[in-house]
Amino acid sequence: MTGEQPLVEHDSAADAVEQIPRRPEPKFLRVWASVELAIGCAMVVVIFVSVLWQVVSRYVPALNWPEVGEAASYSLIVLTFVMVGYLIGNNGHITIQIIDYVAKGRALVVVKAVSAACTAIICAVLVWEAYELIRAYPNRRTAALEIPIWAMYAFPLVGFLSGTMRAIVRIFQANQPDPVFDSAEVR
Repeated sequence: MTGEQPLVEHDSAADAVEQIPRRPEPKFLRVWASVELAIGCAMVVVIFVSVLWQVVSRYVPALNWPEVGEAASYSLIVLTFVMVGYLIGNNGHITIQIIDYVAKGRALVVVKAVSAACTAIICAVLVWEAYELIRAYPNRRTAALEIPIWAMYAFPLVGFLSGTMRAIVRIFQANQPDPVFDSAEVR
């Protein structure tokens, strides 16, 4: 790939926005997305191995390890929160696009900017809440693995901070066509 985004023809709301070639993300955000994706992939592997371990340990009692269930559960939590910023930045989050088909031109740009601003505000509030939870439970630990609870709350903090940054970038890119999210293709 050359790094340039091809101009894709759509019969949707993307035609209403002037077909300006999408500017590539800043290098920092591309690197950060790669880190988020790598952590997400690692967590999927941990979940897979943990669940497989639990299945095998039912038939081979010597392999029984109570902490493996907790590892799978917390890996799912980490996966969920770490991928927030990646999905917001790559148009992979849940959206209601009916307005995109009704609004045209500047109205669509305003809708996209307001939507991104709301997303940024919500993510910023969740960053604050995660920070307060970290401060509230500095000495608590998980039951089996003895992971500090503050470390578990650090993942939502980082994920929503990334989501806030990505949403702010989307505010300034409201006049550009949205990237088409393809979960099978990773940039």
